Amino acid sequence: MKEKYYVIAKTISRWKIDSRIENFLGYMADRTEFWKRMYILYYKIFDRQYYQGGIKRINEEIKRQRIGYDVFVNGGGDKCHLQRDLMYSLHRYGVSFEEYFIFKFYEKNHIGRRQYNNLKLQYGYCELLNKDSIRDLFEDKGTCYRKLKKYYKRELIVVCGDEDLQELTMFIRSHKSFIVKPLTGHSGTGIKIVKDFCGDILTFFYMMKEQGAFVLEELINQHPAMSVLHPESINTVRLATFKIQNEVYIVGAALRMGTGHSNVDNAGAGGIYAGIDIEHGFVCSMARDNRSNEYSVHPDTKCKLVGFDLPEWRKAIELVKELASVVEGATVISWDLAYSDKGWLVVEGNDVGEPYLLQAPLQIGLKDRMISLIDKYFQ
Repeated sequence: MKEKYYVIAKTISRWKIDSRIENFLGYMADRTEFWKRMYILYYKIFDRQYYQGGIKRINEEIKRQRIGYDVFVNGGGDKCHLQRDLMYSLHRYGVSFEEYFIFKFYEKNHIGRRQYNNLKLQYGYCELLNKDSIRDLFEDKGTCYRKLKKYYKRELIVVCGDEDLQELTMFIRSHKSFIVKPLTGHSGTGIKIVKDFCGDILTFFYMMKEQGAFVLEELINQHPAMSVLHPESINTVRLATFKIQNEVYIVGAALRMGTGHSNVDNAGAGGIYAGIDIEHGFVCSMARDNRSNEYSVHPDTKCKLVGFDLPEWRKAIELVKELASVVEGATVISWDLAYSDKGWLVVEGNDVGEPYLLQAPLQIGLKDRMISLIDKYFQ
Protein backbone atom coordinates (compact mmCIF):
# COMPACT_ATOMS: atom_id res chain seq x y z
CA MET A 1 0.00 0.00 0.00
CA LYS A 2 1.38 3.39 -0.95
CA GLU A 3 -0.06 6.54 0.61
CA LYS A 4 -2.11 8.71 -1.69
CA TYR A 5 -0.61 12.22 -1.83
CA TYR A 6 2.52 10.85 -0.20
CA VAL A 7 4.97 13.68 0.52
CA ILE A 8 7.89 13.71 2.95
CA ALA A 9 8.03 17.37 3.92
CA LYS A 10 11.34 19.18 3.61
CA THR A 11 11.07 20.39 7.21
CA ILE A 12 11.10 16.92 8.84
CA SER A 13 13.37 13.88 8.76
CA ARG A 14 12.86 11.24 6.09
CA TRP A 15 10.86 8.53 7.81
CA LYS A 16 10.15 6.26 4.83
CA ILE A 17 12.16 4.83 1.95
CA ASP A 18 9.85 4.93 -1.03
CA SER A 19 10.94 1.95 -3.14
CA ARG A 20 9.31 -1.08 -4.71
CA ILE A 21 11.06 -3.40 -2.29
CA GLU A 22 9.95 -1.37 0.71
CA ASN A 23 6.37 -1.22 -0.54
CA PHE A 24 6.32 -4.99 -1.11
CA LEU A 25 7.79 -5.72 2.32
CA GLY A 26 5.30 -3.33 3.92
CA TYR A 27 2.39 -5.06 2.21
CA MET A 28 3.59 -8.43 3.47
CA ALA A 29 4.38 -7.07 6.95
CA ASP A 30 0.73 -6.11 7.36
CA ARG A 31 -0.13 -9.80 7.38
CA THR A 32 2.45 -11.83 9.32
CA GLU A 33 5.01 -11.34 12.07
CA PHE A 34 7.68 -13.01 9.94
CA TRP A 35 7.40 -10.35 7.22
CA LYS A 36 7.26 -7.63 9.84
CA ARG A 37 10.69 -8.84 10.98
CA MET A 38 11.91 -8.69 7.35
CA TYR A 39 10.48 -5.18 6.99
CA ILE A 40 12.33 -3.99 10.10
CA LEU A 41 15.52 -5.72 8.93
CA TYR A 42 15.29 -3.74 5.68
CA TYR A 43 15.36 -0.47 7.62
CA LYS A 44 18.06 -1.75 9.97
CA ILE A 45 20.29 -2.31 6.94
CA PHE A 46 19.40 0.59 4.66
CA ASP A 47 18.64 3.32 7.21
CA ARG A 48 20.78 2.21 10.13
CA GLN A 49 21.35 5.58 11.78
CA TYR A 50 17.63 6.38 11.85
CA TYR A 51 16.91 2.85 13.10
CA GLN A 52 19.38 3.04 15.98
CA GLY A 53 18.09 6.41 17.12
CA GLY A 54 14.56 5.05 16.91
CA ILE A 55 15.27 2.09 19.20
CA LYS A 56 16.47 4.45 21.93
CA ARG A 57 13.37 6.64 21.67
CA ILE A 58 11.10 3.56 21.55
CA ASN A 59 12.40 2.37 24.92
CA GLU A 60 11.93 5.84 26.41
CA GLU A 61 8.32 5.98 25.15
CA ILE A 62 7.49 2.49 26.43
CA LYS A 63 8.54 3.62 29.92
CA ARG A 64 6.15 6.59 29.67
CA GLN A 65 3.20 4.60 28.39
CA ARG A 66 2.45 2.12 31.15
CA ILE A 67 -1.25 1.77 30.30
CA GLY A 68 -0.66 0.99 26.64
CA TYR A 69 2.25 -1.30 27.47
CA ASP A 70 0.16 -3.26 29.98
CA VAL A 71 -2.66 -3.68 27.44
CA PHE A 72 -0.20 -4.96 24.84
CA VAL A 73 1.38 -7.48 27.26
CA ASN A 74 -2.02 -8.66 28.50
CA GLY A 75 -2.92 -9.28 24.86
CA GLY A 76 -0.12 -11.81 24.59
CA GLY A 77 2.77 -9.65 23.37
CA ASP A 78 6.16 -8.91 24.89
CA LYS A 79 8.55 -5.98 24.84
CA CYS A 80 10.50 -7.19 21.79
CA HIS A 81 7.28 -7.67 19.86
CA LEU A 82 6.15 -4.18 20.88
CA GLN A 83 9.47 -2.64 19.80
CA ARG A 84 9.07 -4.20 16.35
CA ASP A 85 5.49 -3.04 16.07
CA LEU A 86 6.45 0.53 17.01
CA MET A 87 9.24 0.62 14.42
CA TYR A 88 7.03 -0.99 11.78
CA SER A 89 4.24 1.53 12.47
CA LEU A 90 6.65 4.45 12.16
CA HIS A 91 7.87 3.49 8.69
CA ARG A 92 4.65 1.92 7.42
CA TYR A 93 2.14 4.54 8.55
CA GLY A 94 4.24 7.51 9.66
CA VAL A 95 3.01 7.51 13.27
CA SER A 96 5.43 8.70 15.93
CA PHE A 97 6.06 6.47 18.94
CA GLU A 98 3.83 8.72 21.04
CA GLU A 99 1.06 8.66 18.41
CA TYR A 100 1.24 4.84 18.38
CA PHE A 101 -0.01 4.81 21.96
CA ILE A 102 -2.34 7.80 21.55
CA PHE A 103 -4.11 6.06 18.67
CA LYS A 104 -4.04 2.70 20.49
CA PHE A 105 -2.35 1.00 17.56
CA TYR A 106 -1.60 -1.93 19.88
CA GLU A 107 -5.33 -2.77 19.61
CA LYS A 108 -5.68 -2.29 15.83
CA ASN A 109 -4.81 -4.30 12.74
CA HIS A 110 -3.46 -2.82 9.50
CA ILE A 111 -6.96 -1.92 8.27
CA GLY A 112 -7.73 0.14 11.36
CA ARG A 113 -4.31 1.76 11.36
CA ARG A 114 -4.73 3.05 7.81
CA GLN A 115 -7.61 5.25 8.92
CA TYR A 116 -5.46 7.66 10.96
CA ASN A 117 -3.87 10.88 9.85
CA ASN A 118 -0.68 11.73 11.72
CA LEU A 119 1.81 14.54 12.09
CA LYS A 120 4.26 13.28 9.46
CA LEU A 121 1.51 12.90 6.86
CA GLN A 122 0.06 16.26 7.89
CA TYR A 123 3.39 17.99 7.25
CA GLY A 124 3.31 16.53 3.75
CA TYR A 125 -0.29 17.60 3.11
CA CYS A 126 0.48 21.14 4.26
CA GLU A 127 3.57 21.37 2.07
CA LEU A 128 1.52 20.11 -0.87
CA LEU A 129 -1.45 22.43 -0.32
CA ASN A 130 -0.29 25.60 1.45
CA LYS A 131 1.83 28.31 -0.12
CA ASP A 132 5.43 28.41 1.11
CA SER A 133 4.80 31.76 2.82
CA ILE A 134 2.14 30.27 5.13
CA ARG A 135 4.63 28.45 7.35
CA ASP A 136 6.63 31.64 7.88
CA LEU A 137 3.45 33.57 8.66
CA PHE A 138 2.29 31.25 11.44
CA GLU A 139 5.78 30.59 12.82
CA ASP A 140 6.25 34.32 13.52
CA LYS A 141 3.76 35.45 16.17
CA GLY A 142 4.35 39.11 15.39
CA THR A 143 3.70 38.78 11.66
CA CYS A 144 0.61 36.66 12.30
CA TYR A 145 -0.72 39.24 14.79
CA ARG A 146 -0.32 42.10 12.31
CA LYS A 147 -2.15 40.08 9.67
CA LEU A 148 -5.05 39.04 11.91
CA LYS A 149 -5.04 41.81 14.53
CA LYS A 150 -8.78 42.45 14.59
CA TYR A 151 -9.46 38.80 15.44
CA TYR A 152 -7.09 38.81 18.42
CA LYS A 153 -9.09 41.46 20.32
CA ARG A 154 -6.06 42.23 22.50
CA GLU A 155 -2.71 43.97 22.29
CA LEU A 156 0.54 42.21 21.38
CA ILE A 157 4.04 43.61 20.85
CA VAL A 158 7.23 42.05 19.48
CA VAL A 159 10.52 42.66 21.27
CA CYS A 160 13.69 41.91 19.32
CA GLY A 161 16.27 44.45 20.50
CA ASP A 162 17.07 47.72 22.26
CA GLU A 163 14.96 49.66 19.78
CA ASP A 164 11.85 48.01 21.28
CA LEU A 165 12.53 49.06 24.89
CA GLN A 166 10.27 52.10 24.78
CA GLU A 167 7.35 50.12 23.35
CA LEU A 168 7.85 47.43 25.99
CA THR A 169 7.86 50.08 28.73
CA MET A 170 4.60 51.57 27.48
CA PHE A 171 3.02 48.13 27.21
CA ILE A 172 3.90 47.14 30.79
CA ARG A 173 2.65 50.46 32.12
CA SER A 174 -0.69 49.78 30.41
CA HIS A 175 -0.86 46.07 31.28
CA LYS A 176 0.51 45.09 34.67
CA SER A 177 -0.41 41.47 33.95
CA PHE A 178 0.56 39.86 30.65
CA ILE A 179 1.86 36.72 28.97
CA VAL A 180 5.38 36.29 27.59
CA LYS A 181 6.05 33.94 24.65
CA PRO A 182 9.06 33.20 22.43
CA LEU A 183 8.60 34.89 19.04
CA THR A 184 8.66 31.46 17.43
CA GLY A 185 7.83 28.13 19.05
CA HIS A 186 4.99 25.77 19.83
CA SER A 187 3.50 23.31 22.36
CA GLY A 188 3.48 25.91 25.12
CA THR A 189 7.29 25.86 25.43
CA GLY A 190 8.77 28.98 27.03
CA ILE A 191 5.43 30.58 27.88
CA LYS A 192 5.09 32.36 31.21
CA ILE A 193 2.40 34.53 32.74
CA VAL A 194 3.34 37.65 34.67
CA LYS A 195 0.73 38.98 37.10
CA ASP A 196 0.80 42.40 38.76
CA PHE A 197 4.28 43.26 37.52
CA CYS A 198 6.07 45.47 40.03
CA GLY A 199 9.74 44.85 39.18
CA ASP A 200 12.28 46.91 37.32
CA ILE A 201 11.33 47.14 33.64
CA LEU A 202 14.92 47.50 32.43
CA THR A 203 16.06 44.41 34.35
CA PHE A 204 13.10 42.42 32.99
CA PHE A 205 13.87 43.60 29.44
CA TYR A 206 17.50 42.46 29.46
CA MET A 207 16.71 39.20 31.22
CA MET A 208 14.13 38.26 28.57
CA LYS A 209 16.25 39.52 25.67
CA GLU A 210 19.04 37.08 26.59
CA GLN A 211 16.66 34.24 25.68
CA GLY A 212 15.95 35.62 22.21
CA ALA A 213 13.16 37.60 20.55
CA PHE A 214 9.84 37.42 22.37
CA VAL A 215 6.33 38.83 22.45
CA LEU A 216 4.31 40.40 25.22
CA GLU A 217 0.62 39.74 24.95
CA GLU A 218 -2.30 41.18 26.84
CA LEU A 219 -3.94 38.50 28.97
CA ILE A 220 -7.19 37.03 27.73
CA ASN A 221 -9.99 37.58 30.22
CA GLN A 222 -11.57 34.14 29.98
CA HIS A 223 -15.36 34.03 30.26
CA PRO A 224 -16.72 32.13 33.28
CA ALA A 225 -18.47 29.74 30.89
CA MET A 226 -15.01 28.36 30.00
CA SER A 227 -13.01 29.04 33.17
CA VAL A 228 -15.34 26.64 35.02
CA LEU A 229 -13.40 23.86 33.28
CA HIS A 230 -10.02 24.91 34.67
CA PRO A 231 -9.53 28.50 35.87
CA GLU A 232 -5.71 28.36 35.93
CA SER A 233 -5.44 28.08 32.14
CA ILE A 234 -7.06 29.56 29.06
CA ASN A 235 -9.06 26.58 27.80
CA THR A 236 -9.19 26.64 24.03
CA VAL A 237 -10.97 25.05 21.12
CA ARG A 238 -8.92 23.58 18.27
CA LEU A 239 -10.69 23.79 14.90
CA ALA A 240 -9.03 22.51 11.72
CA THR A 241 -10.13 24.11 8.44
CA PHE A 242 -9.69 23.09 4.82
CA LYS A 243 -10.32 25.79 2.21
CA ILE A 244 -11.26 25.01 -1.38
CA GLN A 245 -11.70 28.20 -3.41
CA ASN A 246 -14.32 30.19 -1.50
CA GLU A 247 -15.64 27.34 0.63
CA VAL A 248 -14.24 26.44 4.06
CA TYR A 249 -14.73 22.94 5.50
CA ILE A 250 -14.30 21.99 9.16
CA VAL A 251 -12.14 18.85 9.39
CA GLY A 252 -12.46 18.35 13.15
CA ALA A 253 -12.76 20.04 16.54
CA ALA A 254 -11.37 19.44 20.04
CA LEU A 255 -11.55 21.09 23.44
CA ARG A 256 -8.20 21.59 25.20
CA MET A 257 -7.86 22.15 28.95
CA GLY A 258 -5.02 22.69 31.38
CA THR A 259 -4.54 20.61 34.52
CA GLY A 260 -3.03 21.20 37.95
CA HIS A 261 -1.35 24.58 38.33
CA SER A 262 -0.36 24.76 34.65
CA ASN A 263 -1.39 27.94 32.84
CA VAL A 264 -1.28 26.31 29.38
CA ASP A 265 -3.65 23.74 27.91
CA ASN A 266 -1.20 22.02 25.54
CA ALA A 267 -1.37 18.23 25.66
CA GLY A 268 2.41 18.09 25.42
CA ALA A 269 2.60 20.09 28.66
CA GLY A 270 0.21 17.84 30.60
CA GLY A 271 -3.11 19.17 29.32
CA ILE A 272 -6.14 17.07 28.42
CA TYR A 273 -8.40 17.16 25.37
CA ALA A 274 -11.81 15.93 24.25
CA GLY A 275 -13.76 15.67 21.02
CA ILE A 276 -16.41 18.24 20.05
CA ASP A 277 -19.51 17.56 17.98
CA ILE A 278 -18.97 20.01 15.11
CA GLU A 279 -22.63 20.40 14.26
CA HIS A 280 -23.96 21.13 17.75
CA GLY A 281 -20.94 22.27 19.75
CA PHE A 282 -20.89 19.94 22.75
CA VAL A 283 -18.19 17.64 24.10
CA CYS A 284 -18.94 14.24 22.63
CA SER A 285 -16.20 12.10 24.19
CA MET A 286 -14.32 11.54 27.40
CA ALA A 287 -11.19 13.63 27.75
CA ARG A 288 -7.76 12.04 27.65
CA ASP A 289 -4.11 12.87 28.02
CA ASN A 290 -1.09 11.64 26.09
CA ARG A 291 -0.51 8.70 28.43
CA SER A 292 -3.85 7.00 27.70
CA ASN A 293 -5.60 8.19 30.88
CA GLU A 294 -9.28 9.04 30.32
CA TYR A 295 -11.51 11.45 32.21
CA SER A 296 -15.29 11.86 32.33
CA VAL A 297 -14.83 14.87 34.63
CA HIS A 298 -11.94 17.31 34.86
CA PRO A 299 -9.37 15.83 37.27
CA ASP A 300 -9.03 19.10 39.23
CA THR A 301 -12.32 20.99 39.05
CA LYS A 302 -14.54 17.87 38.72
CA CYS A 303 -16.50 19.71 36.04
CA LYS A 304 -18.47 17.18 33.96
CA LEU A 305 -16.95 17.02 30.49
CA VAL A 306 -19.12 14.68 28.42
CA GLY A 307 -22.04 16.76 27.17
CA PHE A 308 -20.42 20.10 28.09
CA ASP A 309 -21.87 22.83 25.84
CA LEU A 310 -19.50 25.32 24.23
CA PRO A 311 -20.92 28.87 24.39
CA GLU A 312 -22.08 30.56 21.17
CA TRP A 313 -20.76 27.69 19.07
CA ARG A 314 -22.10 29.04 15.78
CA LYS A 315 -20.02 32.17 16.27
CA ALA A 316 -16.88 30.07 16.80
CA ILE A 317 -17.52 28.29 13.50
CA GLU A 318 -18.18 31.59 11.73
CA LEU A 319 -14.96 33.02 13.12
CA VAL A 320 -12.67 30.22 11.89
CA LYS A 321 -14.32 30.23 8.47
CA GLU A 322 -13.67 33.95 8.20
CA LEU A 323 -10.09 33.50 9.43
CA ALA A 324 -9.45 30.78 6.85
CA SER A 325 -10.90 33.00 4.12
CA VAL A 326 -8.72 36.06 4.81
CA VAL A 327 -5.37 34.23 4.79
CA GLU A 328 -4.38 33.99 1.13
CA GLY A 329 -2.65 30.76 0.19
CA ALA A 330 -3.71 28.86 3.33
CA THR A 331 -5.57 25.65 2.52
CA VAL A 332 -5.04 23.55 5.66
CA ILE A 333 -4.84 25.41 8.99
CA SER A 334 -5.52 24.52 12.64
CA TRP A 335 -6.96 27.40 14.69
CA ASP A 336 -6.99 27.82 18.46
CA LEU A 337 -9.87 29.93 19.78
CA ALA A 338 -10.68 31.17 23.27
CA TYR A 339 -13.99 32.45 24.63
CA SER A 340 -13.48 35.72 26.49
CA ASP A 341 -15.55 38.60 27.85
CA LYS A 342 -15.28 39.93 24.27
CA GLY A 343 -16.64 36.71 22.76
CA TRP A 344 -14.65 34.24 20.66
CA LEU A 345 -11.18 35.35 19.62
CA VAL A 346 -8.16 33.76 17.98
CA VAL A 347 -5.31 32.61 20.20
CA GLU A 348 -3.13 31.49 17.32
CA GLY A 349 -3.08 29.68 14.01
CA ASN A 350 -1.00 26.57 13.25
CA ASP A 351 0.09 25.75 9.73
CA VAL A 352 0.31 22.05 10.67
CA GLY A 353 -1.29 21.34 14.05
CA GLU A 354 -1.43 17.99 15.84
CA PRO A 355 -3.90 15.67 14.06
CA TYR A 356 -4.19 13.39 17.10
CA LEU A 357 -6.17 16.05 19.00
CA LEU A 358 -9.05 15.62 16.56
CA GLN A 359 -8.92 11.80 16.34
CA ALA A 360 -7.76 10.29 19.62
CA PRO A 361 -10.71 11.19 21.91
CA LEU A 362 -13.19 9.14 19.87
CA GLN A 363 -10.55 6.86 18.30
CA ILE A 364 -11.90 7.71 14.85
CA GLY A 365 -9.40 8.33 12.04
CA LEU A 366 -9.79 11.35 9.75
CA LYS A 367 -7.40 10.39 6.96
CA ASP A 368 -10.17 9.39 4.56
CA ARG A 369 -11.81 12.79 5.10
CA MET A 370 -8.52 14.54 4.39
CA ILE A 371 -7.98 12.49 1.23
CA SER A 372 -11.50 13.23 -0.04
CA LEU A 373 -10.99 16.96 0.54
CA ILE A 374 -7.61 16.88 -1.24
CA ASP A 375 -9.29 15.02 -4.14
CA LYS A 376 -11.89 17.78 -4.30
CA TYR A 377 -9.20 20.47 -4.07
CA PHE A 378 -7.34 19.10 -7.10
CA GLN A 379 -10.54 18.67 -9.12
